[in-house]
Amino acid sequence: MDGTLESIFNLYVFTTGRRLFALRQVRAIAKVQRFTELVKHCDVAIEHDLATRAMERRWAGEPAATGANPAAQRIDVLVDRTLGAIRDHVVAQTQGAAPDDPVHKEVAAFLKPIFPVSVQAITSLPYIDELAAVDDIAALLKGELAPAVREFGLGRLVTRLADLAVQYREALEAPPPSLIDWGRVRAARAEGQGLLLEAVAIILGKHHERTREGTEARLALLAPILQQDEAIGQYLRSRRAIADVNPETGEDEPAAPTSAPAATPPPAAAPGAPEQPPIA
Repeated sequence: MDGTLESIFNLYVFTTGRRLFALRQVRAIAKVQRFTELVKHCDVAIEHDLATRAMERRWAGEPAATGANPAAQRIDVLVDRTLGAIRDHVVAQTQGAAPDDPVHKEVAAFLKPIFPVSVQAITSLPYIDELAAVDDIAALLKGELAPAVREFGLGRLVTRLADLAVQYREALEAPPPSLIDWGRVRAARAEGQGLLLEAVAIILGKHHERTREGTEARLALLAPILQQDEAIGQYLRSRRAIADVNPETGEDEPAAPTSAPAATPPPAAAPGAPEQPPIA
C-alpha cells in the first residue's frame, strides 16, 4: 500500500512560481486565522522555493548568458582601488619635496616597473589579463622592490593586493554559475512539491470536520492551491505548455526550463498523480 502524500492527494505537479504564489496566499489567510503551525510551515516552504527558483534560473544559464561574473566584478573593483592607492601613496612622498630632492627619482624608479604606462592601463584590462598583471606586480613588490616597499610604508597595501590576487584567481577559476547539475534542480522541485502537499495535510488535519463551518474553513485555506491546480488542468486539457507565474502577482510568465538535457529523461510523475507532460 502506497501511503505517500503524492498518492493520497490528487494534485498536479506545480511549477515553482505557482507554488510560491499559492503558498504566500495560504500563509496570509493562516496568519489571519492565527493558524501558527501552518504559518511556520509556509515560511519553510516559501524559503525553499525561493532558493529553488534561483537555482532554476542559474541552471537555465541566465548569468552565463550575460557574461557576468559577480564575484570577479566585486574583487576587480577592490583590486583597482588598491592599485590606485599604492600609486597615490608613493606619489604623495614627493609632495613638498624640493625639485632636486632624490625622492623624485626614487618614486619614478619605483613606479616605472609596476605601472609602465599607467594604473588605468592595467585596471582597464580584461579580468584574466589584469590578474596576470597583478601577479607580476605582487612578485615585484615582494621581490626586488621590497626595500622600497618598506621605505615608502606600503606593507599593508602590498599584503592587501596579494590577498586580493588569490581571491581574484579563485573567482575567475570557479565553475560558471549555470553549470548546476540537473539532479539538484529536480530534487529541489520535488521537495517543494512535497512541502506543498504537507501544507494540504496540515490544513486537512486542522479542519477535517464535515460540518459547514469546517468545510468553509478548509476551502478558504485550500482555495489558492486549488486555483493553481485548476489552472494547470486547463493548460493540460487544452494541450498547451504549462506557463509558470510570477510569484508576486500570479501573472503568467515564461517558465524556467523544466526538463533535463536530452541525455537525461525528465522525472516521472508520482504514483497516483494525474498524467502530466513536461512543463515548458
